[in-house]
Amino acid sequence: MTLRPVATALLAVALAMTGVQPASAHEPGTPNVAPRSVQAKQWTKLAGTLARVNDGAGALRLASYSLVSGAGQRLEAYLREGDRFVRTPYREAVVSPGQRWVAAIRGHRVGEAVRSLDLIDRRTGVTHTITMPAPVTSPEWSPDGRRLLLTAYQPRRGSGLAVIGFVVMDVADREPRLVRTGPRSVVHDREAGREYRFFFAGRPDRVLRTHGEGEGTTTGSLIAVYDLRGRPAGRYAGVGVPDGWSAAPLFSPSRRLFATVARHDRGARAEIRIVNASTGRVLSRIGDRDIRAFAGWYDDEHIIVKRERGRTALYQRVDLSGRADLDLIRERLVLTGGELKPRLDRVYFVRRG
Repeated sequence: MTLRPVATALLAVALAMTGVQPASAHEPGTPNVAPRSVQAKQWTKLAGTLARVNDGAGALRLASYSLVSGAGQRLEAYLREGDRFVRTPYREAVVSPGQRWVAAIRGHRVGEAVRSLDLIDRRTGVTHTITMPAPVTSPEWSPDGRRLLLTAYQPRRGSGLAVIGFVVMDVADREPRLVRTGPRSVVHDREAGREYRFFFAGRPDRVLRTHGEGEGTTTGSLIAVYDLRGRPAGRYAGVGVPDGWSAAPLFSPSRRLFATVARHDRGARAEIRIVNASTGRVLSRIGDRDIRAFAGWYDDEHIIVKRERGRTALYQRVDLSGRADLDLIRERLVLTGGELKPRLDRVYFVRRG
């Protein structure tokens, strides 16, 4: 599906400033290709879980991750220090491109919006605790590593949170700014920080979020794009929605492509869609019964997907036809007393350098 006529005009205005050119990628189609795995050269154990990461190959390295436990209600973040990972007092610890900064959310409760954020300068070792103008979740770095984006909320009388907009903060001045925009979608419990959250739209001065329909709907879905004043700057229709379960940027390194999902089987299975950012055209659909989530871009020709096969979870590098050629993380899922042991929920990769 492509953009609606009105949406096309808006998007052309919104994206013309980026200098983005149409991508050359695969035509739409759902491949039926059996993934294959490449043996890794070096595997490093991930603390707190029965997982190992491939540290011996590739352009990316794992910078941090969050484990989920407590019947899905508790998150605990681990941060890389050299060749090992250490537990932190945070539920999310997101490393910036360039790896100088860490944006961290204190506490461990899933779905809780908080009023402060820790900004850690890894060069100096100084931690800046910054009060937010509204309760927030889901820190994301801009592609240049100079700006933070968070989703902002207002508590509702009774229960739930209403999404009221977003907060942006430049690390140069550490002054958070609340921008009120978009419909006041209501989220409950674990939905906070996942459904209706804001993402960078491939550049530091544009953001996007699902507009209207619930996450993962295949028809009627709409993605709204905004500038940093909260003004509408374009939209995509019928291409799927951002994967709120992913901690990764939606856009490829070149900004020509972005990834969405359409969920099936009550959210258990994900079809990942690769979209041309300048035209809104779906170029590729990647889906099989094992895929659970989009987990980031490896490069412009590959994405990272999460798969589950029996009691094994795999994070794999996959090309845009759906063929897997490298295992990045392997995790053994263990059920004890009717509950899975702590397992990976969010992973954060950075480029080596």
